[in-house]
Amino acid sequence: MKFRSWAILALSAFLAFTESHSLKAQSSPDELVQHARQEFQDGKFTDAERDFREITRRDPSNLGAQLFLGQSLFRQQKFAEAVIPFEKARELEAGGKKLTSDQHRILLDQLVISLGESGDLKRVHALLDEAIRQDPDYPLNYYNLACAYAGEGDKPKMLANLSLAFQHKDHVLKGEQMPDPRTDDSFQNYVHDPDFVKLMKQLGYN
Repeated sequence: MKFRSWAILALSAFLAFTESHSLKAQSSPDELVQHARQEFQDGKFTDAERDFREITRRDPSNLGAQLFLGQSLFRQQKFAEAVIPFEKARELEAGGKKLTSDQHRILLDQLVISLGESGDLKRVHALLDEAIRQDPDYPLNYYNLACAYAGEGDKPKMLANLSLAFQHKDHVLKGEQMPDPRTDDSFQNYVHDPDFVKLMKQLGYN
């Protein structure tokens, strides 16, 4: 899987998470939390990483801080490191911390991409197979799986999952849109492939 700019979580969507899961309501010092959030908003991801590491060290159960830490690493393309707080966030969710359906999807997207960029395609497949069973309408589950198959050189499964992704495009997250496979690094080896070109035309790309 290749790094894709569309996969960086929109700042507004990510900050919406923190409105419903206030970091300052948890045990971390309010001043440090607000400072770290401002660093993240200002694009100072190295500084945000440092401060959110400290917050999660003091309170590993702080779900919002784990997500911010993962995002701070993700935005620096430190994908292997981002896996750890994203996995921790999933553990906290499984242990009773609440995420909305969209927040759960965003977390899974980021984890899958981080794993893919780190070369752990076995884990990518396991997560996406589970996600498709549990959430079959979400198009990026199929899209990310298509990216994985593209990286493995499995053209039939790549095309099949791309087709499924766009069959479910009406279920993309509010305010988001489906990525254009023609400009996605994951599919650059296929942009001149006749079967890929045919599918793009079927999907409305000219």
